[in-house]
Amino acid sequence: MIMKKFNLIYIVAFIVFLILLLSLTIKFDSSVTFYGFAENKETEISMENSVEVMKINVTTGQRVKKGTVLLNVISPSLPIKISNTEYKIEELQTKYNLWKTDLDWKISQYTIQLNEKTSSIQSQIDHLNAQLDKNKILAQNLKSIDNDADKGEIVNPIFIKIDALKEELNFTRGIITTQINNLKSERFADNNPLLSEINALEVQLEHLNERKEDEIIVAPTDGLIGNVHCKEGEKISSFGTLITFYEESPTLVIGYIHEELILKINIDDDIDIYSSSRPEIQNKGVVKTLGSRIVEIPPRLRKIKELKTFGREIIIEIPPDNPFLQKEKVILNLKD
Repeated sequence: MIMKKFNLIYIVAFIVFLILLLSLTIKFDSSVTFYGFAENKETEISMENSVEVMKINVTTGQRVKKGTVLLNVISPSLPIKISNTEYKIEELQTKYNLWKTDLDWKISQYTIQLNEKTSSIQSQIDHLNAQLDKNKILAQNLKSIDNDADKGEIVNPIFIKIDALKEELNFTRGIITTQINNLKSERFADNNPLLSEINALEVQLEHLNERKEDEIIVAPTDGLIGNVHCKEGEKISSFGTLITFYEESPTLVIGYIHEELILKINIDDDIDIYSSSRPEIQNKGVVKTLGSRIVEIPPRLRKIKELKTFGREIIIEIPPDNPFLQKEKVILNLKD
């Protein structure tokens, strides 16, 4: 009996020795494993103004190339905008025409004034010249006049009057002509504010008329159609989502780490990523975002689906040329 107890003690001691030996020689794996799914960046396509959907050219899940026409739409407010723009152009055109008419009238008045004053002064000059010629004829017929009498013409007051009238004529022409030229420069200037505004509105009207024909929404890149949030004939409000669009390959992984392990992961940690259904498919990623709160882990990513578990959402960036499928479940491994 004593021998059996003695042998049992030796056996237990030997087992304890083996456990201690294994703990010293074997390095246990301290890596952290959790689950997630591959995800594409989702782009919500909308319009800044309300639109009516005329035609839908794609279906959910369809692969499309960059530039593919996804939707044909038209803005219900477009006819109102066109009408308002046409009214503004007409209103400004009326103001511009009135302004031109006013300037044309002023130019014509200055022209009449120039002609009248020129004619009046020139008439006085002609009258004085005729009087001077008459005096010369009378002087030549008077024999008693000395031959040197012509020298008196130098100080003849008629010459002084003629010179004064000529100066007045030149001055009057200069003043009125300058005023006419200034008005004409203003009248035919290309940088007239009203004309500039009219031209800008005409360009806007042309753009609106082009949109009136048909507006199209195209794929921004190669990718997949997510959900179509509209129907043909439906009116969608401003910035309302029309369609969702995904890049063709997943560009990130959304993972959920159990709340007991959240302190073991940090921004910029390297993550090994494996497909849960295709073990040969793997890649690497980098932690870019850590969720700010504890959330319920989706049933698909729980070890036991029926058992509710909670953890932290983690966004992991992966190279765009990865082999994962959209929404594919993946195993995430963070090595210590």
